[in-house]
Amino acid sequence: MTNIMLAAANFGFQHTKWQICGCCEGHGSVDHPAFSNGFTSQEWADMQNDFDQHDGSTAADRYLRGDYDVLCLVCHGSGKVRVADVSKMSFAQKRGYVRYVREQQDIALAQRQVRQESAAERRMGA
Repeated sequence: MTNIMLAAANFGFQHTKWQICGCCEGHGSVDHPAFSNGFTSQEWADMQNDFDQHDGSTAADRYLRGDYDVLCLVCHGSGKVRVADVSKMSFAQKRGYVRYVREQQDIALAQRQVRQESAAERRMGA
């Protein structure tokens, strides 16, 4: 879904509509990437003992209320993105848009394969 949203923004046509961002689900912010692997029970216990002297909250409280969240890179914090409004496009525009989306998918697939090959080579010591 994100690739299609980005394609709508980059394709440069006039027929778009607003849609809730699929990355942040309309909140405009996402969890900090440093926390993407989660916490161990020991780390969570340590966070519950880490008090802030200004407001008396713990690091766990601050995490749960979103103090460590970062701006969504897809919608740039707005919570919404422009997507293609295919129902308003002419047949030729639809065909061009489908061609563009397929090209973008092919590019993304090639980039993913290069990253996977590089990671495999690094694991083998290359």
